[in-house]
Amino acid sequence: MRSITTLTLAFILAASVAPAGAQSNGTSPFPIPYVLFPDSRYEEGCFAPCMCPILLQDGTKGGFTLSFSGFQPPFIVYDVLDINWSVPVLGKTFTGTGRYLIGWKGTAQQQLQATLSENGAPPEKFDSGLVPVTAPFPFIDIAISMHGFFCYDRAFYLKAAPARPVKLSLRVDPSDLFWDLFPDSPGYDAVFGSVSVLRGTGGDFTAATSGCLGSDIASSPVGGASDPPLGEAFWYLVRAHGGVAGTTYDSGDPGKDGTCDARIDAAQGACP
Repeated sequence: MRSITTLTLAFILAASVAPAGAQSNGTSPFPIPYVLFPDSRYEEGCFAPCMCPILLQDGTKGGFTLSFSGFQPPFIVYDVLDINWSVPVLGKTFTGTGRYLIGWKGTAQQQLQATLSENGAPPEKFDSGLVPVTAPFPFIDIAISMHGFFCYDRAFYLKAAPARPVKLSLRVDPSDLFWDLFPDSPGYDAVFGSVSVLRGTGGDFTAATSGCLGSDIASSPVGGASDPPLGEAFWYLVRAHGGVAGTTYDSGDPGKDGTCDARIDAAQGACP
């Protein structure tokens, strides 16, 4: 599944340079409305190891809102608000709030905890436990239940995505590189390279990456590369180290073929 986070590929030309304008350090994508994919579902009945003839299943519709809460290393923590999930065939509606944790820096684990009220009844707790991350964040693919999917239980199998694109804007001026600072991204990498080499090699970012302007840096701006030679141009890319901005240089453009992360990481000038 491809990340929908959008990063901007910025260019700086030797003959014509546009100013970056005011830096928007206060830019934040939160709160982010999420919607459930059609293959999200609800199950109620007997799970292993118990054996009984009861198992109710139905699709689940609706969504929730995600807001950044803070860091609990190695996890980024989010508040899950405005939960409203309907199970139409079974006539159930679940409302409530919760908490979502996802790791960064190699900790590929996640956990969703939710306190849900069914049709206005007293709320009950659902939990996924710590489980592997199976979709590139900000996509969420996770299952929660009341009793750990053990014997008679109730469970949701949730697949969700932001209702609108999450964009990390990138801007350049003659001396500095700017980008939006998201509160849930603990660090960023910034690289640059040659447009002519990128074109001449058919999009080979390994050959076209010239250097790293900043590795795991916490803030913007960073100093840009020296001016390109006359008639040449530089490209710039920034990736975050987690959060809704993801961990990729890719734009998420559905027309883009493949990924540039591995190729940039293999370049001599890549960020460590």
